[in-house]
Amino acid sequence: MHRTPWVVAAVLACAATAAPARAGGFGIPEVGVRRTGMAAVVGRPDEPSAVFHNPAGLTLLPGVRIYATFGLAVLTTEFKLRPWDQSDRWIDAPVDAEGYYPTTRPTRAIGAIPMLTASAEILPGKLWGAVAAYVSNGTGAQFADTDVTRYHLIDGYIIAPTVTAVAAYQINRKLAVGAGAGMMNVRVHGKRHLFPIVNGLDASNLLGSNAELVIDGEDWKFTWNAGVLARPIPKLTLGATVIGRVDPMLEGEVNLTTGDDAAVPGDKYVGNQKTGLVLPWTFLGGANYDVSPKLEIGGEVRYYLYRAYKEQRTQINGLPLVSQLLTPKNYTDSWQLAGGVRVHDLPQAPCLELMAGVHYDKTPAPAQTVTFDQPTFSHWGLHTGVRFPVGRFKLAASYLHYWYDIPEIRDSITNPPSNIRGSGGNNIMTVSVEAALGGSIL
Repeated sequence: MHRTPWVVAAVLACAATAAPARAGGFGIPEVGVRRTGMAAVVGRPDEPSAVFHNPAGLTLLPGVRIYATFGLAVLTTEFKLRPWDQSDRWIDAPVDAEGYYPTTRPTRAIGAIPMLTASAEILPGKLWGAVAAYVSNGTGAQFADTDVTRYHLIDGYIIAPTVTAVAAYQINRKLAVGAGAGMMNVRVHGKRHLFPIVNGLDASNLLGSNAELVIDGEDWKFTWNAGVLARPIPKLTLGATVIGRVDPMLEGEVNLTTGDDAAVPGDKYVGNQKTGLVLPWTFLGGANYDVSPKLEIGGEVRYYLYRAYKEQRTQINGLPLVSQLLTPKNYTDSWQLAGGVRVHDLPQAPCLELMAGVHYDKTPAPAQTVTFDQPTFSHWGLHTGVRFPVGRFKLAASYLHYWYDIPEIRDSITNPPSNIRGSGGNNIMTVSVEAALGGSIL
């Protein structure tokens, strides 16, 4: 197995892109129909997804509850990519009058947002407990291996399943607190072709034009959150949550296979990499108010302390010459504003709940650092949802649509450059079932 400085530099140039991120912080906060239907959940988390949004909300759930929810995110995005230095040697797609390759779309771009929770009122009116398993980030995308994006991304995913235990305590009629602790397993995978120009030098004879690079990494990390829920007056509830910072070190193999037109086709190079990722401190606050017995309004803010993510550090083991790589990120703090309404107890349908809401999410990433495997864009979201009881069950469904604000990027500092123009959206469909054991669901 050969190892040369060309290959070391090539592997390092791509290893730094092993850890995707998402707008508004790590993960997809669209867990549960109260959130996906109304947008405002932190101030009145009245379903077991409270373990994620505000653990003090368990105090709103009498008796024993079993809860299952599943969200499916289907992205509809398209991009145009600008040529870069010497890309025309291996990409023969035509360039339009504005200087872009033809429009490209992923062949697959989906995400899954499942949760399973069991909660119980341990001491009546005082102490609640819950256990939950959920995936707050399970997304992946795929492009054809002949696409103009093949030197940026062919296939990749990130998944972060979490298990957690939560407790909540009702201090008095007006104040409750809650906290949770658990373990998160972060896994990433990425595959792309390696662009044959490495650090300005032509490595096409050694690598070929379609050398395949595969990067994998994973880590287990402790996670925690804590929340408070207050009812200063009967019609008003206030909530606040803090989620602790987590710093995964994603460790795994780097595999490079030379192309079929290389000097030695199919030659394999293997190394190990560790890439640091920041899951920032996150602060949530919300308020919900009963305007009338049939109308509730709510609003919330989520703030992600991404200012700490200034660079991405990759450590390399098992390959000669280079031991680490630093990639500028220069993230800023990001935030999300959301609000919505819930209509319920209508004379025509006394048990039916109708919900709607909107949100705006500001990305933490400068446009210069955006890549196809790290897509993070500001966006608007429109929420709609419905909940209704059937015996001891409460069934719910929602639809949420994002409109991404994708900037035209002309000053990309990635390698290869990700100078793009695009548009896109995200369609998130969620269903949930909540069962009350030994009591009423209402």
